[in-house]
Amino acid sequence: MPHPPLATTFIDFGRVVCNRDAAFNREWLVTNGLGGYASGTIGGVRTRRYHGLLIAAANSPAERTFLFGESSPTANYRGVRYPLAANEWSDGSISPRGHLWLQRFYLEESIPVWRWSFADALLERRLFMVQGENTVCQHWTVVRASSAIELEIEILVDRRSHHELGTGNAPTPEISRVARGVQLHWAADGDQPSTDLFVQCDKSVPKPTGVWWKNFHLRADAERGYQATDALWHAATFSLVMNPRTTSLFTASTSAQESTPADTLLNAERARLALLVQANRERGDFPAVRQLIYAADQFIVKRTRRDGSAGLSIIAGYPWFADWSRDAMISLPGLLLARGRLTDAQLVLSTFADELNEGMLPNRFPDRANDALEYNAVDSPLLMIEAVRRTFALSTDRAWLATLWPGLKSIIAAYTAGARHGIGADPSDGLLRAGVAGIQLTWMDAKIGDRVITPRIGKPIEINALWHQALQAMATLAVAMGESGDAYTTAAQKVQAHFGKFWNLQRSCCFDVIDGPDGNDGEIRPNQLFAAVQDAGPLPLGHRKAIVDLCMARLWTPQGLRTLDSGSASYRATYSGGPTARDEAYHQGTVWPWLFLPMILSHFSVHKDREAISDFMGPFANHLREAGLGTVSEVFSGDPPHEPGGCIAQAWSVAALLEALHTLPPIGDEPRSPHT
Repeated sequence: MPHPPLATTFIDFGRVVCNRDAAFNREWLVTNGLGGYASGTIGGVRTRRYHGLLIAAANSPAERTFLFGESSPTANYRGVRYPLAANEWSDGSISPRGHLWLQRFYLEESIPVWRWSFADALLERRLFMVQGENTVCQHWTVVRASSAIELEIEILVDRRSHHELGTGNAPTPEISRVARGVQLHWAADGDQPSTDLFVQCDKSVPKPTGVWWKNFHLRADAERGYQATDALWHAATFSLVMNPRTTSLFTASTSAQESTPADTLLNAERARLALLVQANRERGDFPAVRQLIYAADQFIVKRTRRDGSAGLSIIAGYPWFADWSRDAMISLPGLLLARGRLTDAQLVLSTFADELNEGMLPNRFPDRANDALEYNAVDSPLLMIEAVRRTFALSTDRAWLATLWPGLKSIIAAYTAGARHGIGADPSDGLLRAGVAGIQLTWMDAKIGDRVITPRIGKPIEINALWHQALQAMATLAVAMGESGDAYTTAAQKVQAHFGKFWNLQRSCCFDVIDGPDGNDGEIRPNQLFAAVQDAGPLPLGHRKAIVDLCMARLWTPQGLRTLDSGSASYRATYSGGPTARDEAYHQGTVWPWLFLPMILSHFSVHKDREAISDFMGPFANHLREAGLGTVSEVFSGDPPHEPGGCIAQAWSVAALLEALHTLPPIGDEPRSPHT
């Protein structure tokens, strides 16, 4: 099978990266549209508990279960054994060191490809998942050889939550032979239901083993302050002989797989990826944008609605986040609307609307499907109203809007009269107050024990900008529903009339929070950009320009915006260390890429400099090759070199770039409005 020439690949590494520790810092990710995934490093060393070849979503997208950890391959060629795997152990050693045989790693569109070179042989592996199934495929190709290669594949497994480590003494599965492989069956145990894993390959001979491999060292977990010693169970070893120029398909799945030609599933995945970029053809021609389009699709997952029908949701980030309402509402325009996926956007909004309760959306869906929902996101319902307005503006689907309309009205009614956690409109000025001690309500939600790092009790700036926007949106939607929007317009006008209370004359910007327990909060944060992004927003042009210029001067970095001015006494320069250190830095200086969107939209609205925006976006193309390959990290450290951290793939980070690309067209064209 011919491999793509270097000129056609955007993510591509040779031996300088592949044969060094750098290979263990770059991570790949493939997903299945259910919340399941496979992930690891290009060099093969597992550095996180989340690294594995099959993390299955038992109840999409929740209840993700680690099943298949490694497939530790060895090539026997012309009388010599070449171990192709790599593992790091608790004593600090790396053994085997298969990354030294790795000649090249690249993404074929979004499919990870490893090419090992030994003697005169070239051996390739492509890895992907079947969409809508908990099935991972390894497609092996002998690209070149002068004789047959015997490939041994050692199957290392465990059944556990993907948040957990292997202990080395957990219940092990029963092993039985099935067509083309083995079936591993774990009996029900506590909260874990019975589970099956089928590992299969044509023309192979599996040999059951049944030995624990202990003392794997997971360096990324150790750096994050977590326990970092792992164990996997060696269930069986497969052996297969591959002749030159032949292929073989090796699968692991929660269901038995029928024998198919080795290329069938690979070609289906290639065709699916090709369809993803066709709808964005004018931008998909750029390699970096193509990678963002593939990355965007990884976050869209199935979720069953309350009535049992099929729904959709948005995973906040891989590998450890589930679906969060705030992240979903912020991400939806970039992941779906900007790519013309209106039907999917409607279904996501309908799925979340099912969960409205007393005017609020759940902050997140729990990992376990039956756990209670938590309603502590003050911004999510307001973001939802705007997302509905934008989706309706593109679809003009009144029947769909009618199904959501009572819920949208319930949001405004609850927020006006008073909702949970001190949320309610102040009758004196129409501004929205929110917050009680011990509860985090805004997106700056880090909490250590009972201590909220940024409590922001009072009237937060971005919440009131979103409140004003939501009231305007409701006035528009009311007319579409054949109702009067006058009450919403009047409420929006009252908010705008009093929005000047946020202006900090001393610093020529907005207070982050006003009317709080300790008065007004004058810290310079990026939240004020939400009040500056709209031409029809609550601030005059002069104030908006001052905000943009200040944020560019004090908060801007090449990877997004700091969450706090570096001159503040509370500033934390790096996002690193254990959970406490990271939580204290999370919104106290840490850079968030998703804030790039309100920053550049605000910048363009006042400066009209499209070329500058293009320059600002350049560093993100480089970042696609730095951490989570082909995608965008959750956060970066506040100080240079702005090391990436958090999740390797974050929905709103990817969405921000795609929405910016969609809203701000190539230089010389008129911009599309994000508010139509």
